[in-house]
Amino acid sequence: MKALIHVDREDLLTMSIALSNVENLLEAVPGAEVAVVANGSAVLFFVRQSPAHIRERLEALAGRGVKFYVCANSLRAHGIDSDDLLPFAEVVPAGIAKILELQAAGYLYVKP
Repeated sequence: MKALIHVDREDLLTMSIALSNVENLLEAVPGAEVAVVANGSAVLFFVRQSPAHIRERLEALAGRGVKFYVCANSLRAHGIDSDDLLPFAEVVPAGIAKILELQAAGYLYVKP
């Protein structure tokens, strides 16, 4: 099973739900492939100064093989340099293009 989780707002509750969705999926379906695409203000969760409890969950999920893609357009819009990102966050040119690419590759779309 392949899942694409899309986050686009700097909202702690939404981000927490998204991360819980990922954690629950990995428990229920061992070997699931999970990708998280962040655009809009959600990119703010992927900076080194993000809230510790979110950062720790992101790091743990990255350690379990979850892929995190962050939109370059949104980074520019928020004045974030890629050097400020968590090391596992992969910058992609456009979040929307990555979403479509993953869907074309068989990932099922989930938006918490």
